[in-house]
Amino acid sequence: RFGTKCAACQQGIPPTQVVRRAQDFVYHLHCFACIVCKRQLATGDEYYLMEDSRLVCKADYETAKQR
Repeated sequence: RFGTKCAACQQGIPPTQVVRRAQDFVYHLHCFACIVCKRQLATGDEYYLMEDSRLVCKADYETAKQR
């Protein structure tokens, strides 16, 4: 099946659906969330994009970095 797939859940994204983008990755709105705290990330939020397309919010990234 052709079309864009969500980088988080790997499910297809219909052309009419609103999405979030990070670099070359595309996400469903509900999948654009921190993998640690599960908080949905919004426009303007600071986050880190891991090499495997997973997202981590700034607070959880800073906490993990201190360990």
